[in-house]
Amino acid sequence: MTEGLTLASKWDAADDILRLLWMATSRHLPEWVRYPLIAAGVTLAVHEGLRWLRARFGEPPEADPSVQESDSRVR
Repeated sequence: MTEGLTLASKWDAADDILRLLWMATSRHLPEWVRYPLIAAGVTLAVHEGLRWLRARFGEPPEADPSVQESDSRVR
């Protein structure tokens, strides 16, 4: 069915990301392209780091708004 189809591995994607980072931090790109790429990369790293910390140390679960608690006794 798809004999001629070759899928990229996750290492190919990691290699492409590393090449993009190398280009962004080296002098191959003009400054007006390089600086926004660096800023986007740092922003992504900080966002993922904060997301990992929230998942790691666990935020308290939010209360279900459909459940109403009252002090009255129920029989």
